[in-house]
Amino acid sequence: MNYVQKLRTFIGDSVQVVIGLDVINGELLGVTNSTLTVLAASDPGYGGGQTVVFQLDRITYVRVL
Repeated sequence: MNYVQKLRTFIGDSVQVVIGLDVINGELLGVTNSTLTVLAASDPGYGGGQTVVFQLDRITYVRVL
């Protein structure tokens, strides 16, 4: 099982994605061979989240919460 296949097993789970010094929390929506898509959690009181697409080669790590 490679990195992409393992990440796909966590679709629908809460994750933290770290890119450089940025940490994004949200729900893992999908994984392709080159991207990872997260519904980023919004700040309380500011409505729904935002869909964010990351390039896999830019991600430092993904933590499943």
